[in-house]
Amino acid sequence: MSIRMVTYRVKDGRAEDNAAYVREVMADLEASAPAGVTYSVFLLDDDVTFVHLVEGDSGAIQTSEAFQRFASTLEDRRAVPPEQRTCTLVGRYAG
Repeated sequence: MSIRMVTYRVKDGRAEDNAAYVREVMADLEASAPAGVTYSVFLLDDDVTFVHLVEGDSGAIQTSEAFQRFASTLEDRRAVPPEQRTCTLVGRYAG
């Protein structure tokens, strides 16, 4: 199983703005409940680096109106271009 990981840093003072957009995306996804996708977003302890993990059909996320707003305004908030990687799940424990 592969998981897409996207990381980027936002400009100083823009982390809360970015997190607000992420919360809107999550609310939109909760309301539309697309099947076959898991989407998680983390803020690292440096308070400027975001990590997005997408497992499954990322198209369901990209068609979300809230995600489109997030993506179209990200350029203004980010400090460096996003880096995208594909990860292969080796193991998972959910206790």
